[in-house]
Amino acid sequence: MATKIWKNHNGDVVPAAYVPKLDKEKERTAIAIHKQATDISKRLAEFKAKALKKCDAIFDQMMADNNVTTGKKGNYSITSFDKEIKIEVNVSERIEFDDQIKIAQIKINEYLAEKTEGLDADIVQIINQAFKTRKGQMDTKSVLGLFQLKISHKKWNEAMELIKQSISRNTSKRYMRIWKKDSSGEYKAVELNFSSI
Repeated sequence: MATKIWKNHNGDVVPAAYVPKLDKEKERTAIAIHKQATDISKRLAEFKAKALKKCDAIFDQMMADNNVTTGKKGNYSITSFDKEIKIEVNVSERIEFDDQIKIAQIKINEYLAEKTEGLDADIVQIINQAFKTRKGQMDTKSVLGLFQLKISHKKWNEAMELIKQSISRNTSKRYMRIWKKDSSGEYKAVELNFSSI
């Protein structure tokens, strides 16, 4: 059996005799847990794919039985006969903005420069917060929330139109929620974090 080479976080080789016993045990534990977690994640992904396929087959049969033709599957749910178990299949679309969002932001800034004096400070803060980025990404909910503001102004309307044009819907992700009724008749989720798989 080959002798294990111990390297620290800088990539430096450390003789085994100088590696504390506890550090060796921590490494063995971390590697073992990571392997188990990876195996579970893989099995969960396989289970999700199979479960979605079965649910889709039921959904397609429901549509066929009712003479309904549908293209893209949206959100739907199926239940056991006694309604004790409910499975929800959901589609989550990722919304992003193209480079026109910057032009929209410039238009909004021009509008604010003209109208700040007569605007509520809270609204100004909401508008400014909408374009803040986290890890290089804009918060789509905040940007889309600007459409809720009842503002009638040429530059504002132009900016809203530019935002609409800048929206791109990227690949959607499907996920499931599985529920079972508890003793009080309330649905309780079976905790499986499908949304990240």
